[in-house]
Amino acid sequence: MPPFLAEFTENVFRRFRQHETDEKSSIASEKMSSYGAIGVDDNDTDPLLDDEPPRRLPPAGGVPIGRRRAISASQIGSVPNQSVSRQPYLFTGGLGLRDESLLSLHSEDDLHREHNNALRYRLYNRLDPGGEHLTMPDHVLPPNLFSILPFEELKDVSGKQGSIVTIFSIWNTMMGTSLLAMPWALQQAGLVLGIFIMLAMAGICFYTAYIVIESPKRLQDLSVDPLLAEFSDVCKSLFGRVGEYCAVVFSVCVLIGGVIVYWVLMSNFLYYTGAVVYEAMQPNSTTIPVMENKTFTCDVYCPEQTSQWTIPQWEKQIYDAVSEFEGGEAGEDSWSFDKFWTLRGTVPIYLAVALFPLMNFKSPTFFTKFNVLGTISVMYLLMFVFSKLLECGVNMDFSNPKSMHYVQLANMHFPALSGTLTLSYFIHNAVLTILRNQKHPENNARDLSIGYCLVAFCYVFIGFTFFAAFPVQRSCISDNFLNNFGAGDVLSSTARLFLLFQMITVLPLLMFLVRSQLFYAIFGNTWPGVVKVIVLNLMLIGIAVGFATFYPNVGSILRYVGSISGLVYVFALPSMVYLKQSKAAGTLTPLKKYAHYGIVAVGVLNLIAQFVI
Repeated sequence: MPPFLAEFTENVFRRFRQHETDEKSSIASEKMSSYGAIGVDDNDTDPLLDDEPPRRLPPAGGVPIGRRRAISASQIGSVPNQSVSRQPYLFTGGLGLRDESLLSLHSEDDLHREHNNALRYRLYNRLDPGGEHLTMPDHVLPPNLFSILPFEELKDVSGKQGSIVTIFSIWNTMMGTSLLAMPWALQQAGLVLGIFIMLAMAGICFYTAYIVIESPKRLQDLSVDPLLAEFSDVCKSLFGRVGEYCAVVFSVCVLIGGVIVYWVLMSNFLYYTGAVVYEAMQPNSTTIPVMENKTFTCDVYCPEQTSQWTIPQWEKQIYDAVSEFEGGEAGEDSWSFDKFWTLRGTVPIYLAVALFPLMNFKSPTFFTKFNVLGTISVMYLLMFVFSKLLECGVNMDFSNPKSMHYVQLANMHFPALSGTLTLSYFIHNAVLTILRNQKHPENNARDLSIGYCLVAFCYVFIGFTFFAAFPVQRSCISDNFLNNFGAGDVLSSTARLFLLFQMITVLPLLMFLVRSQLFYAIFGNTWPGVVKVIVLNLMLIGIAVGFATFYPNVGSILRYVGSISGLVYVFALPSMVYLKQSKAAGTLTPLKKYAHYGIVAVGVLNLIAQFVI
């Protein structure tokens, strides 16, 4: 064939192929009119979803462009053993756009991440427009679990929450039982050193929590959905199974510590509330039993110091009660109220019998309606402590060490405060869940910082106000400052009753979180069966009753749980994640490296100090 004829034929075929390609592109663009739907028919093959091998090479360093079979809405449930649970959707390089134009606008990583998210939303809306079949993975907690909004009707039409709700959800989640121990912890550290430690620990914990919320966005592993990832998923992606198990185990340790502290406090509150009710029912009663033989000053007293390891005689009490019921020789006093109502004996068991059914609900949605009670209880405690300051005045003496009101500016027992604060500022295993429902994600860092500032203010306010107003020796400050008030004090009795109800509604949520994380790590399912759930709940309640009976020291439990779990989840894991992601991105500098090593060193020293000082 002559050269000019061969060239003419080649040009004709090239133009024909170009025309055919343009026609197919126009048809595809008509089917895919928006990000809200994918226009594929039952027998169409989407170039993004076909199983055939890639037809073209990816850009340099990019993600291989694969193809899988598109699944239409009519096919859902028609294929045997087909799972409809939501799984991470891998971006494979489509959308009908040229790679060159995309790379000119974005970096390669941004391109893959943004298109990954866009395709995922389009696919979900196509397959499940109503959102009834495709759900997030089991181990991803629902955002409303920590929301302070009690009812869905209070949210906007999009189901998202604004910055105000987000900030107060963060604040409400952190403001837990350690608030009652803050005056005791401040007394252990001294006034000036204690306030400094409170603010410094708030800054460190805020920074590591910020690393946690930013870590999913910086992942280069596209198999992890940054919108649904938990911090344990990030640790698994970077450090393998070891990192995931470390995150899960120490997160569960924090939650179990919370259950133990809750049980100790609920037993305390129930005991004093029951004592008040019993005494009020007695004819012509003018004396409350728990208030006898106490020296009062400004309605505050120094509680009796008892040995931490005194074993209560609840077994003997129960045996005497059974003997009396069977007609034994027990005296008339064996039926007395004091025998059946003991703080470190019978009350924790009564509580276990009453609350165990609430622990076995499959879904804790009902109890989330009471999350707002946490905000109300904190507000009440703030007003309660401030009212005592107005009533008792400021009782501080900085010059005379022999004075009853002498104030130490620093104390060598400060590790009690630092250990307690590690748990007090702990939100790292829940912060991604709370911020997942944020209407404006670009404000996450700002809202998190405001939440930490509010928490730090409340801790400082409660600790300093009670510390300054305490009218007797500050060594008498209890690790539950409500114990410094008798059962006959109206405000403290109201606080006990209100906190008891609030903790009863929060305890099932804590048990649900323990169950979800533990069972998913072991069985890959958050509900492996009723029997396993009951056995786990019995074990947890048994541990909690044991602590409430033999070691009901709230401050010590807080400091040890906080220092041990905080070393891993607050100090070590976030710092290691940041270092590894920065190294992969090429932004790691010696200053960043040594600064984050220093954060880990703070956690190590904090743990060692709990057992040395």
